[in-house]
Amino acid sequence: MYLSNEIEAERAAAWADIKESQRAGNVLTAKAIGIEYFELGELKQECLKLNYNGIYGYLPTTFIDTYEFRGIQNFVGKTFEFVVSYVSFDDQIFAANRILALEKSARRFWKNGKPGDIYPAFVRGVDRYHVYLLVSGVPTRMHRDEFSYVFSDDLREEIFIGETIDVKVLEINKPNPDLEIEGDEPTAEEKRAIEGNISVSKKALEIDPMSFINEYKEKSTYLGTITKIHVDHGIFISLEPRGITVRSGFPPGSNGARLQVGDEVNFKIQDINVKERRIKGLIITPNQNYKNKSNRSYQYGR
Repeated sequence: MYLSNEIEAERAAAWADIKESQRAGNVLTAKAIGIEYFELGELKQECLKLNYNGIYGYLPTTFIDTYEFRGIQNFVGKTFEFVVSYVSFDDQIFAANRILALEKSARRFWKNGKPGDIYPAFVRGVDRYHVYLLVSGVPTRMHRDEFSYVFSDDLREEIFIGETIDVKVLEINKPNPDLEIEGDEPTAEEKRAIEGNISVSKKALEIDPMSFINEYKEKSTYLGTITKIHVDHGIFISLEPRGITVRSGFPPGSNGARLQVGDEVNFKIQDINVKERRIKGLIITPNQNYKNKSNRSYQYGR
């Protein structure tokens, strides 16, 4: 009986929040637990099904974001902010609008946000060179140079739509709706100035591994772990113990066929260029036994 009363109290509090959100536009958050089609009159839309403290809600795809998503499967299990737009007490459900919540968050950001602040950023899109983010409702594009100190050839292999990452705000240019434009329609740059724009960095929250470069010496050999193998660019290795990323060509005659991501190898440093933040070297001997069906092991060097 106590548990039942506790659940009923939680549901009553949840309904109070939902009704207040519909009335005053308060922003709530809930986890997406599935994808269903929701019908309202003649309107039928694919929606994220939300669970707000035991009350089910529906967030239509058209109200998730102004960004055009190819699909919403990645969003299941993620948490979304929203404003309640419709309530059915008979069916014990509600409809949600995330776009309104993002607009409210953006207004707060433009008022209170400062360079140096750290925010969670929602990943709304990814291509090879950029991550498209929402930072407190404000859209921005982050180049891969600001993603990490570890080089990434293709960001689509590193991060996915629907994820949330922490970023540091580098620059804020507040909206300037009164900006005088030169032509009949604003240019892309004028539109950015009118709407406001920000720049952010995930890398700024990381420790620069190259700050420990003085711990490594030329002509010396260090343990490293292969983090990526690229046909054109070679083998990327994270050196112990600081995680400095270096690159090596393929050992002679191997073409990387027996090397795998996660393998430990010995890396001999040939040259350190502090100014260019670059270490040159080569793999001497893979530091593990390569297993195959015949249980043979291979060595690339001595």
